[in-house]
Amino acid sequence: MKRLLMSTLIFAFFFTLSIGIKAETEINISGQVRIRGEIDKKNFTPDAYTQSFSLLRTRIGIEAIVDQNTHAFVQFQDSREFGDYTAWGAPASGSLNDGRNVDIHQAYIQIDNLFGKGWGSKAGRFELNLGNQRVFGAVGWSNIGRVWEGGSFWYNNDKYNFSFYWLKKQELNNTAYNNDFDIFGVYSQFKELNLDLYGFYEYNADTNGLGQGINQLDRVNLGTYYKRKYQQFDFEANGVLQLGTLPRPGMMDSTLDISAFMFTFETGYSFEGTGKARVAGAVDYTSGDDDPTDDKYNTYNNLYYTGHKFRGYMDYFVGSNQSGLMDLILRGKIDPTNGWTIKGDFHYFTTAKNYADPINGGITKDVGAEIDLTVKTTRVKGVNLQWGASLFLPSESFAGMKDPDPGIWLYEMTTVNF
Repeated sequence: MKRLLMSTLIFAFFFTLSIGIKAETEINISGQVRIRGEIDKKNFTPDAYTQSFSLLRTRIGIEAIVDQNTHAFVQFQDSREFGDYTAWGAPASGSLNDGRNVDIHQAYIQIDNLFGKGWGSKAGRFELNLGNQRVFGAVGWSNIGRVWEGGSFWYNNDKYNFSFYWLKKQELNNTAYNNDFDIFGVYSQFKELNLDLYGFYEYNADTNGLGQGINQLDRVNLGTYYKRKYQQFDFEANGVLQLGTLPRPGMMDSTLDISAFMFTFETGYSFEGTGKARVAGAVDYTSGDDDPTDDKYNTYNNLYYTGHKFRGYMDYFVGSNQSGLMDLILRGKIDPTNGWTIKGDFHYFTTAKNYADPINGGITKDVGAEIDLTVKTTRVKGVNLQWGASLFLPSESFAGMKDPDPGIWLYEMTTVNF
C-alpha cells in the first residue's frame, strides 16, 4: 500500500508538469543527501566492542505556491543504515531486495493570509521548532527527525505573534470511549521584549487497566523563553513548570500530582575581529524525585525537545531522568579562517536529587563530565563538512562498575542541500 501511494503521488506530480502549470502557481523543488559515519565506544565496559557504522538520509521536497498565498508542501524521506536489512529480514545492500523505506516526512497545506493580513494556518504533517527547541524541536541531527500531525492557526504582526496548536499524538479510533492522546497549546512571541510565553496541555485519555476516572496523562506545561543581545553580550533563558496528574505506578486506582520544573540559562561574550570568537557559560537544570512513596511526582519530563542540542553530543541524557539532572557548561567557538568553524563544549553533570549508589553504597549525585569538539567547513563548494569527537568521563556510580573506561564517540558528516 505504501509503495502504491508513493508511485501514485510521484506520477501525479510529473503528470501535472507535463500538461502545464497555471501561471499563478509556482513550483519549488528542494532536497538533501546526508551521510554520517560514526565510531561509537559509549559503553564504559573495558572489553566492549567499538562499533562503527554509517547513516544515510535522503529528502526530496516539492512545494506548490498558489496565488502567492497558499503552500502545498510534500517531503519524501528515506532513512537507512549502510548494510541494514529490509523489513522482511533480507539484506538491502548488494542484493536484489527492495527496502521500501521511503516515507512521507512532511505533507501540509499552509495559508499565509487566511482572513486577512497576519492571519494564517497550517494543517497536515509537519516539523515543529519553537524557541531554541528546548521544549519542541524537530531533532535535525536524527536520521529520521520528529514530525507532528495536526494543525496550527496564528496571528502575526510587527509586535507580537500568537500561534495555537492542536497535535494528534495517538489516534485509537475506539468506538466505546475516547482514549486518544491530544496536545493543545498556545505559543506567544512579544518581539519588542524578546520574550516568548507558552502553554501546552497534554491529554492522554487512555484508561486501559486504570481505575475509573484515571487517565494515562493529564499534564499542563507553562513556559517562557527569552533571548537578547546587548552590545557584545548575549543572554538566553528557558523555564517550564509542569502540573497535572498521572497514574501511581503499581497502584492504578490512584494518581500522583505532578509538580516539576526546568530552567536553563546561558550568557556569552562575542569578541570583535574576523575570528567571530565567542565564550559562554550555561546551566541546564531539571527537577528530580527522590521519594517515590509520597503523593508528588517531581521528575521533569523533557517533552519533545531537540535533545542533541543540549546536555552533550554523546546523548547519554536525551531522556528524562528520575533523579533529574544539572548540567554546568562552558563553551567556546572561533572561525580561524573564512569558511571554517571550531567549537568546544565542556559539561559537568550531577543529578538534581540523590540516587542509590550501586558501587559504594549509600546515595550520591555523581555522574561525570563530557568534552565535545566540533569542526565545520563550507570551503568545499556545494557541500557542508563536519567532524566531531567526544569524550565522557563517568563516575563509578553512574557507570555502575569499578574503574570504568571513558566513553568515546567520533563522527564525520557530509551534507549536500539543494
